Amino acid sequence: MPESSAATVIHASVVLVSPTPIDPQSIRPEALSGAGIVPANWAPTAGISIPIVAQTQYQNGFTILAEGNRCIFQEPVNGALRETYQVHDIAKRYADATKLVPYNAAGVNWLLAITVEDPNLWIRQKLMGEGGNLSDFHPTSLQIAKQLGFVVCNLNIRSENERIVVDCNYHFQIQNSSPDKIASTLDSWKKCQEHLGRDLLPEL
Repeated sequence: MPESSAATVIHASVVLVSPTPIDPQSIRPEALSGAGIVPANWAPTAGISIPIVAQTQYQNGFTILAEGNRCIFQEPVNGALRETYQVHDIAKRYADATKLVPYNAAGVNWLLAITVEDPNLWIRQKLMGEGGNLSDFHPTSLQIAKQLGFVVCNLNIRSENERIVVDCNYHFQIQNSSPDKIASTLDSWKKCQEHLGRDLLPEL
């Protein structure tokens, strides 16, 4: 089997997807703190506002991005999986504050980094097994979809800067985009993390 090492969680994130474009004004620092979506004492350090993208970043590294029809909430971790996060509650408060937006999908995500001696060999072995020997085949990424009982888990695994980066996305379709439905969906993060830590990480 491919060599493996302990994974570092780079960040945890939530993505809310709407059939309509996200209003960039909804993620202005004043709007976020005024609606109680983020703590009032969070200080923004950077921002972007152009017609297709808006971003607010805080001193603690938390980032909120409006990009087309997606609103992305990203909490830095840079360590092990945690027992608690802020990102899921912040995304729930945003959904409640923008309850007129018809969200139809949500992603509960983690970005992981794994240090290995030869990332491209690691990916080839994952694709072909220990005995695979296609010398002229040098993939740098692979995608895997796992149908779980309650959600679809999508993995994007790639070689990047002499390490393996794993983008782990638990994708939920939302039939009823009420704030309560979105909140119950995002509360599934614990179940997602249980799968990530118990079943997925041992395979990587």
